[in-house]
Amino acid sequence: MPLYIDDEIIDKRICASVAYALKAIKYEMQDYAVTPSLALALIKKYFLPLLPGEYHDSFLKLKQVSWGKLHWSYSGLISMSFKAGDLRELLEDIAACIDWICRYTTLPPREPIVFDNLEVNIFLDIYRFLKIEVAHLRYLDGGKFDVFKACKYCWRQPVPKRKICVLHTASSKHIAIQSIGNESLDASSHFTNYKEAKRQKVTYDQTINQILTKETLAFHNANFDDPILLPTENIWSWLLERRPFAAQLIIDMNQSTEDDKIINSLLSVLHSPTNLTETLLQPYIKTNQHIKTHPQLIWLMLLRAEAWLITRNMRKSNWGGNRRDLNT
Repeated sequence: MPLYIDDEIIDKRICASVAYALKAIKYEMQDYAVTPSLALALIKKYFLPLLPGEYHDSFLKLKQVSWGKLHWSYSGLISMSFKAGDLRELLEDIAACIDWICRYTTLPPREPIVFDNLEVNIFLDIYRFLKIEVAHLRYLDGGKFDVFKACKYCWRQPVPKRKICVLHTASSKHIAIQSIGNESLDASSHFTNYKEAKRQKVTYDQTINQILTKETLAFHNANFDDPILLPTENIWSWLLERRPFAAQLIIDMNQSTEDDKIINSLLSVLHSPTNLTETLLQPYIKTNQHIKTHPQLIWLMLLRAEAWLITRNMRKSNWGGNRRDLNT
């Protein structure tokens, strides 16, 4: 099974040493069914000699490898390239090759691989690179409550001990939830919301990845001077440029855009439901209070909300009307 990438593209896209290694991999694998194990063996054989030893661990530690685990090394190399100095291009090119091997050793190509918590890892990596510590702010209640955790279908905190929020549960056991303004969700519509969320899950995840890729590369290409993180001043200007759909919610709900009030405004429109039981409301209260104390932590919520709103905007032509509904 060949690698379905033309040699001309390989030579044009990546540096000569990496191109030579990738073409060697391509020719060696062409008579075999390419499994993750074979791909990893060839990556080690041809790419590791190009890399200093400090970058070998992400490959050497892989044992029972899957396409997902192998593709994770792509993200790892991209993250490490931020501070690789003269090795930046080499790491980026090898990362691109790993992405190609994971996706283009079959036809049609495999779907882009999406990782749980990729946005959390990148968020923490950026702060680590800037030598600012935020990892200790992640957990509350002695490590039992993860402020960075979110429903797998949106930006909201999930129901305790579950992976989805109350809006996306597939049952009607929860009472109606009111998300913003006077928009409320009937309990009878929970299953509809769950099905709709499942339909847009792949696009939602891909949109998060697209935003992350665009912004991390811009941060990288600007020699780490691009304002990728939430600023402490002129937040509204940053929001309009970086998270325009989330910004529009503040406009729609007539919320304040002043620096000392905008975090409250964002939490009000994104993460302050009503009509919940005390148990279901507690994750929202804990998260909101913590973010008000540490506003930089809202970055993850804004990223997820923006991706969700972009995804929903792409689908809105299928709606019966044009009103943006945050409750599905």
